[in-house]
Amino acid sequence: MRGHLSHRLPQAISGSLLFLAVLCAAGCQSRSEYFGKVDPPAGNVLRFNNGVEPEYIDPNLLAGVQDARIAGMIFEGLTVYDERDLHPAPGAAERWEVSSDLTLYTFHLRKGAVWSDGHPLTAHDFVYSWRRILDPKTASRYASMLYYIENGEAFNVGKVKDASKLGVRALDDYTLEVKLRQPVSYFLSLTAHETYMPVPAHVVERYGDRWTDPSHIVGNGPFQLVEHRTNDKFEFIRNPRYWNSAGVKLDRVTAYSVDDNHTAANLYEAGVVDWVPDYIPSDYMGYMRGRFKDLYTPPYLGIYYYAVNITRPPLNNPLVRRALAMGFDRRAITGDLLRAGQIPASHFVPVGFPNYHSPPGPDYNPPEAARLLAEAGYPNGAGFPSVTILINTLSEHRKIAEAVQEMWAKNLNIQVSIRNEEWASYLKDRRSMNYDLARAAWIADYPDPSTFTDLMEGNNGNNDGGWKNPGYDRMIALARQQPEESRRMEILEKAEALLLHDLPVIPVYTYSADGLIKPYVRGVYGNALDRHALNRVWIDRQWKTGRPKSGDEL
Repeated sequence: MRGHLSHRLPQAISGSLLFLAVLCAAGCQSRSEYFGKVDPPAGNVLRFNNGVEPEYIDPNLLAGVQDARIAGMIFEGLTVYDERDLHPAPGAAERWEVSSDLTLYTFHLRKGAVWSDGHPLTAHDFVYSWRRILDPKTASRYASMLYYIENGEAFNVGKVKDASKLGVRALDDYTLEVKLRQPVSYFLSLTAHETYMPVPAHVVERYGDRWTDPSHIVGNGPFQLVEHRTNDKFEFIRNPRYWNSAGVKLDRVTAYSVDDNHTAANLYEAGVVDWVPDYIPSDYMGYMRGRFKDLYTPPYLGIYYYAVNITRPPLNNPLVRRALAMGFDRRAITGDLLRAGQIPASHFVPVGFPNYHSPPGPDYNPPEAARLLAEAGYPNGAGFPSVTILINTLSEHRKIAEAVQEMWAKNLNIQVSIRNEEWASYLKDRRSMNYDLARAAWIADYPDPSTFTDLMEGNNGNNDGGWKNPGYDRMIALARQQPEESRRMEILEKAEALLLHDLPVIPVYTYSADGLIKPYVRGVYGNALDRHALNRVWIDRQWKTGRPKSGDEL
């Protein structure tokens, strides 16, 4: 079979292996068990790298992993994830009841819970927040996540004008009633997501777009934001008014916004940060795997792919999209270039959801790819127009794009260019569809395959490639209305098969949660969503002689 580890590597990959040999030759003199310094910081402080500068920290507007990581420290939903097994646990709501038909939820909020400025936290805050998300004027890209609520979609698209018709209401200050349009087995997981978290109406209405400034923002979560320097860092202190403040062991948290993974790894090695939860440089991995105890690489539910702007020729031709999907070797990319546990994927929904089986997508097959390109009117690449891959700044994205670029040149005889942009510009061009192909990723928001299949609905705010298939949308809507789980999974599998037939996305691999964490950082556990509640984290100053980390602790 073509494309295994013995595959002759493109120059982009071979160059990385040469760098790795130099790195190992220079660093193999020391045989430390850990990568860099292991001295705990002074005080109960955690310092970690959050990656690129978040676009939003407003729960009603955010859409990125880095955004959510910050918002999740400041705010708390009705439920929270138990990060060991991801079951929903009480958060802002101390308990709830569910009707026998699974369509009516009654949440009981904690009496005495307050915002960080002392204002009472009430059920009315959740009503305000969910209405704000679904208001078309807000233009929330995650609004569809609340379509499970009765009249949620109708209100968001303007068919229902009266917000009181939404299936969410405050029965009193501490009782929230939520009516769903149909049973949703994972609804209590949805209410743990940042999109469902409350925002303070009294602050939003007073300060408008600037309500999230450190001088204005208030939250109901375990930490308070006290300082933010753009493209530098966020500073947090423990929120003394959080309902479980006594259980929060950290006094301060610093989240750095370093978007270069080599710089982040160097900061970790020097002891400046205690945790790097994303993207270890691929040219470090061969040297580090099996050598350092603080490196972790478990799989998690995320897909790395290329979004395709199907409104632009020649990418509007499905034969071209299929040729591109079959024209590069995913195994060479994951096994020889990245080497951090990523799994090559021709399907869109990652493996790991119980009772869900992704249909296969088009895999590496250069002769068939060349035949399809010829059928599309470009024999041996002749006449194929200029196409560009848009990436955001990160060395790994460039390496992957260069490897794909070289394989397409070799297998299809086409020339593809690469355009690199900083995060904010990249997001702007993605949303305005100012791209041909774009590096993209989607990480599970909750433990159900619909978190991936919903993304490609025609009216989803995060579907920015111009693909709208009525048949696909009907299947997604039908799956939402299906109370029987096996039948629902079957419908979603058929929807994914249609997606992989049309190929508005070209899957590359499923993620591993590769990161570095100091041995004295405790209370961080591996899970399929790579979600970590920092209010449960603590600094172990006796880590060398004390109780060792448990098997599922990172």
